[in-house]
Amino acid sequence: MYKFINGINGNYQSNGYKKVTMPVTSAVAAFNAMRESKTVSLFSQPYLDRFNKCYKNIITLNMPPQGPLAELVRFIQFPKLSEFKQDTPCSKLKQCGYALMSLDGCSMGCSSDGLMSVDEVPTLISFLVSNGYTVDTSITKMFNQSEIRFDTNIGNKLICFVTYQG
Repeated sequence: MYKFINGINGNYQSNGYKKVTMPVTSAVAAFNAMRESKTVSLFSQPYLDRFNKCYKNIITLNMPPQGPLAELVRFIQFPKLSEFKQDTPCSKLKQCGYALMSLDGCSMGCSSDGLMSVDEVPTLISFLVSNGYTVDTSITKMFNQSEIRFDTNIGNKLICFVTYQG
């Protein structure tokens, strides 16, 4: 026989789904582990270079990485690309995020902020491979061939997924 309290049976909620409880400390640890993920995705994203008054495609990440790449990451504010693009409840504009700093001192055309441009992708891939990262071509290929697009309202494009092996 089951003991029901307020329509809930022991381990099950009234909607029939099993209750799952996680201590707050475990939830915080899980969130922090996700934030410092070994696998991150790299994107090309349009960026307004206010100093040079032009648009450039910079390299952004979905979250902070582990390993040596973390030293090149900065949390930045993204200038609004157009006065006509408006933030709506169904289409949020990305106002800030993680961007990579240039590896080569801006000789390949980084922005005035020292941010890495897409022209540096070959140099970035060499850096990643030399520092214990693996470029996951299978996941990258899967997403590039699918209908799924990320943050299409800001115009970013997936470059690749990388995993830190160190």
